[in-house]
Amino acid sequence: MRGRTMAALALALCLAVPLGGCRARIIDGDRAGGAASDRGDAPGENREAVQESDDRPEGEPGSGTRENPEASRREYDENAAAEITAGTDRLLHAPGEGDGAPRPEDAAELSAAQTDENADETAEQTVAAPEADRMGVSEDAEEADSAMTYYTVLLQDRLGTLFECQRATAYWETADDHVTVYRTSPEHAMILEAGCYDASARLLAENLRVDDGWVARKNPGLIVKVVRGDVLGGGAASTGAAKAIRDGLMAREGWSGIDAVRADRVLLISEEALEAPPLRTLALLAMAKTANPQLFSDVDLDEALQMLWEEAVGTAPTGTYVYAGEAW
Repeated sequence: MRGRTMAALALALCLAVPLGGCRARIIDGDRAGGAASDRGDAPGENREAVQESDDRPEGEPGSGTRENPEASRREYDENAAAEITAGTDRLLHAPGEGDGAPRPEDAAELSAAQTDENADETAEQTVAAPEADRMGVSEDAEEADSAMTYYTVLLQDRLGTLFECQRATAYWETADDHVTVYRTSPEHAMILEAGCYDASARLLAENLRVDDGWVARKNPGLIVKVVRGDVLGGGAASTGAAKAIRDGLMAREGWSGIDAVRADRVLLISEEALEAPPLRTLALLAMAKTANPQLFSDVDLDEALQMLWEEAVGTAPTGTYVYAGEAW
């Protein structure tokens, strides 16, 4: 009797083991691939179970991932916290929203309305503030800053369009003939701010006196000559003396072949223009206009002087501070 009982138990155990393995294969075979590694099943068995499910015709009755191949993509576990919302599988490609993103229809309409509203507001600002655009500042900015800001931004924007190969090399001569400037000087900084390279940037501080041959070899595209206040400045009655100095520069020995002389890009600047910020800005404009006339053809230097000076001082300017002959 005892032997029969033991035999029956052994037979039951033998039957239970394969049935349990089959149940685990059916349930786990359609889950993520990671489940196979947890059970130690061979990857091939999982693929076989998935293949079997995929071979069933679409729409065949049944439940679970084995009977319904679409279940893994279209349904979630009933105990999950999230569920599919109708309409979220529709992509919206509204203006200004890039490649689009799933949105409910009401949210899509709201986003499109907001985009149109923002576009209209931007257009109104562009049309309503032409004066602010012209001056480069907001309409409620202080008047004393408007012209300085406008011309500073204008210089930066237009000179920023130049390629490095388009920038002219400038030779700066001080009020003393044949004496140029050092690379740590304020004049050197002005050359760079005007969008040019400094021809004397490699000279030593104790070796700033040059000759006509050195300048000719540098072949600058812009020549700047500083003159004293009795030639150009607030007290200068005319530009006659400035014209004589400029003509003398262009007639120097060996200078007829220099690019600046051939293109009539020789500029005289008053010493007084280097001392006051508004006049310094005027000098920068004159340098940039002389070196790149195509970029600054619409800039009136007399108007710029008047605006800059009146904002800084409160009175109308007198005299002439920059001179380039007929180049402008």
